[in-house]
Amino acid sequence: MELVSIIENHRDLCDIIRILHAHGGHCYLVGGTVRDHFLSIPSHNFDLEVFNLPSARIIELLRGCYEIDMVGKSYGILKIHGLDIDIGVPRKEQKCGSLHSDFKVQEEPNLPIEEAIKRRDFTINAVYFDIKNQRIIDPFLGIPDLKKRILRHTSERFGEDPLRVLRGMQFCARFNLTADPQTIAYCQGLSCQRLSAERIYQEFAKLFLKGVKPSAGLQFLKHTGWTQFFPEIHQLIGVQQDPLRHPEGDVFEHTCKTLDVLAQSRTGIEEDDLTLGFALLCHDFGKPATTFKDSRGIHSYWHEIVGILPARNFMERLRVPKSILLQALTLAQYHLEPRRFFKRKASDADLRHLSYRVRRLDLLAHLAYCDCAGRINNNEKIRDWFLDKAKALHILKAPQKAIIQGRHLIELGMNPSRDFSKILLKIYFAQLNGDFSTFEDGFALTRKLITSPQFMADMKEAPHST
Repeated sequence: MELVSIIENHRDLCDIIRILHAHGGHCYLVGGTVRDHFLSIPSHNFDLEVFNLPSARIIELLRGCYEIDMVGKSYGILKIHGLDIDIGVPRKEQKCGSLHSDFKVQEEPNLPIEEAIKRRDFTINAVYFDIKNQRIIDPFLGIPDLKKRILRHTSERFGEDPLRVLRGMQFCARFNLTADPQTIAYCQGLSCQRLSAERIYQEFAKLFLKGVKPSAGLQFLKHTGWTQFFPEIHQLIGVQQDPLRHPEGDVFEHTCKTLDVLAQSRTGIEEDDLTLGFALLCHDFGKPATTFKDSRGIHSYWHEIVGILPARNFMERLRVPKSILLQALTLAQYHLEPRRFFKRKASDADLRHLSYRVRRLDLLAHLAYCDCAGRINNNEKIRDWFLDKAKALHILKAPQKAIIQGRHLIELGMNPSRDFSKILLKIYFAQLNGDFSTFEDGFALTRKLITSPQFMADMKEAPHST
């Protein structure tokens, strides 16, 4: 059996299993490790569940050879430091509060395996491989569900942890699953309201980083009624678009398709892909408030501006890291610019100013490509033209650096003041306009400006930039 070969090819995993078996333990490969094997997905993470030994004894046996990470010990999970190996002990969990984390966990090393498996969320994650006896244990028929690409909950205990609904979302996206109608009905009776923002964010992150078909995850969210807990997403459903430009359907369907395009064109850089994922999810949040129909068709003027506030509110509630949030907001705000620039063949100065506002023109081009490919066609001309221009100007991943700095104003005899930033910004904009490209020309222009009474008076009256 191939699972045996996978174990044998991992020296540390073999050593750990050998030590635990020698002292009366009974080890099983469980969860994602087994699931991914039957999906023919390479797995580099190993989840062991060990029966007949308490966690304290497991730590005692392994401590001489491995460093044990105590994170997760209160939940019966031990991590082997430096290795992608998690060791669990059978446990009983009793709900003791209204929050997602309000569980009383009690180790039960001798718990019957049939009882241990019941706490698993979905059938596809409830398949065990008995390492000692080299046999598959699949009481909930998870393997047939995997073959049919069905997501099905295991038991009535599913509802003890509502986070499992969002896990279902990202599983549907990662493995292109269709949820069983009974599972959808079960999820419809659960609520998201007491889940922590951090855990919700993690599930959306997996949707963006691991989903092969993110639309399947969002459709699961829609069918379970859980979009109601994310009103900015929910309001996209049913918002009509011009059928000539958006034959795919309403704004929700369009958003789904843009994320599917991203899934096929990720950068491979986690922060960039998360930024693009959140930007695409949020890029049309302004359409519900701006869409109207007249004799010329369906329009949503300024939706990219109106959508800034709901996008910020959504991401702040999920506690999206600030660096990702700010860049995603900016990308969403300017997502129409590459197409507009292409149509009017914008100047180099236009590109330089846009780079100053957006910072990452490479990500903006990627976002615009996904947006375009998620509707009428897969138009690569706009993306390629935009990227070529940005590369030629050396502003693909960062705006031009300011040639004139504060120290140069001091060299010209100015005393540091609150007006320095306004003066430097004005000079920097002149640089972006192409008024100078060398230090000598910039220095000369700066000397001319600061000796102009009118210019200095204007700087005094100008508001400070934020």
